[in-house]
Amino acid sequence: MNTTITTTNDTSNHTGNNEADAVGARPRARTRRRVAVIGAGAAIALAACGSDSDATPATEPAPQATAAPAAEPAAAPAPADAAPSIAAVTAATTDLGEVLVGDRGLTLYGFTNDVDAISACYGACADAWPPLIVDADWSIAPGLDAGIFATTTRDDGSLQLVAGKWPLYYFAGDAAAGDINGQNSGDVWFAVDTAGLLVQGDGAAPAEDGAAEEAAADGADEGAVESAPAPVQVVANDLGDILADDAGLTLYGFTEDVDGNPTCEGACADAWPPLLADEVPAGLDPAVFSIVPRPDGTNQLKAGAWPLYLFAGDAAPGDTAGQGSGDVWFVVAPDGSLVGAGGAESLAPADEAGEPAESDGYDY
Repeated sequence: MNTTITTTNDTSNHTGNNEADAVGARPRARTRRRVAVIGAGAAIALAACGSDSDATPATEPAPQATAAPAAEPAAAPAPADAAPSIAAVTAATTDLGEVLVGDRGLTLYGFTNDVDAISACYGACADAWPPLIVDADWSIAPGLDAGIFATTTRDDGSLQLVAGKWPLYYFAGDAAAGDINGQNSGDVWFAVDTAGLLVQGDGAAPAEDGAAEEAAADGADEGAVESAPAPVQVVANDLGDILADDAGLTLYGFTEDVDGNPTCEGACADAWPPLLADEVPAGLDPAVFSIVPRPDGTNQLKAGAWPLYLFAGDAAPGDTAGQGSGDVWFVVAPDGSLVGAGGAESLAPADEAGEPAESDGYDY
């Protein structure tokens, strides 16, 4: 009995232990399942948030996708393609009729002293008459005859546009489209029509192929110098009372005309046309005014010791654009003295004061 009871107890104890173990195992199993579930959830959460290694491939395509379309607009040659459409010269109607114009519609001029389409206008002349410079790929407006246009190479290597036989220039005195202030200036500057001919006077009569100008250079037209007196008047100016011609254009003296002899010739005389006269104009004081011969055989009016000149850069009465130019050109007072740049200083004539003031001269 004792044995049986012991066995039974052992068995029951064993059985109880097994049941207890089984019972205890269930909570542990559930705990493991919970851990597994939590771990899986955490993995899913991490996957959703992403890691550093996961972010790189996600962001790399975005810049590539936006960079490609941005590169196409950047390569925009459209402005370069449009540049040739800007014509160097076109035509416009002015009081002289239809003439050639350039930038901003400004009138273009020809210079009768330009022989064989070669420019003779440099230095002070080019300051008053800027040449029309073009690139090698220049173009003209539709409707113009391309056959009459060409270029000439200037001393500095730049290209100047030529119409017919005339290198083209602007005039510094023209401010707006339609201005023709340079017309007839110095009797050597004229607007150019659409046929490449100079427009002389107030009409559309072209110059005769430059024949008159070339003849003048050879001295063939010396007899054509105005035989009538060249009127001179005194006008009030910001510089004081000064001498002007009959049209009111300012007269100048050249300090390098030593001993009262004219030395301004060639290109210098193109920019500074001499005031020619056969005799002293009536009404002028013979004690102040006289006549002096020029090297080409013509006669020039002189005030005091100074042969008198006009300036091609003066467009209207009262203009004094040449005053102080190169430190050698000055307006002339009624007594024949030169008026300094300040308007108060009078310069003694060279033949009275000895050697003229030193000057680097003037480039023409």
